[in-house]
Amino acid sequence: MLVTFLKSFFAIFGVMDPMGNTPVFLTLTEKLDNATKRSLAFKAVIRAGIVLLIFVFLGNLILDFFHISMQSFRIAGGIILILIGLQILFGFHFGSAEISADDISVVPLATPLIAGPGTITAAVIFSKEYGYIFIVLSILGNLFLSWLLFRYAHFVVKILGKSGTLMFMKFMSLILVAIGVEFIRSSFGS
Repeated sequence: MLVTFLKSFFAIFGVMDPMGNTPVFLTLTEKLDNATKRSLAFKAVIRAGIVLLIFVFLGNLILDFFHISMQSFRIAGGIILILIGLQILFGFHFGSAEISADDISVVPLATPLIAGPGTITAAVIFSKEYGYIFIVLSILGNLFLSWLLFRYAHFVVKILGKSGTLMFMKFMSLILVAIGVEFIRSSFGS
């Protein structure tokens, strides 16, 4: 049981990337006061949790409704993870860099930063692979970790330093690419 939980926790951790999201959170909230930062961190985590839990429990129904097989969803999710990883790793951007939403706790913090396409894909796929209890606990654990890191973001960056934070982001982006490749590979069988 513990091994299954750890596998699911670290699978979600690799995709959600709470550590890698922390510098982004800092950048988006650098001009805000501490109380507002804390409020945005809490709202973003709660909203991301709602999105992820909806997909854990209804994701398969949504896929069935649109007649999408799990293999196709894995391939699509793998491609998305590879693109996100490459975007972070090499610094190029797919899509608009503009943020038009008034409340950054919804866009871009809750989604797509915390509950992005890769995390949603992983939640749907891993709920079948590891079971609902383990994936829900893994999501909640990673959301709590995200909240802690956002709440104490300045302290985390101070410990890691700019180069340490950048190195960790690059390493996690490589892990994302590898998870994406694994999604695609596993959809074709071993």
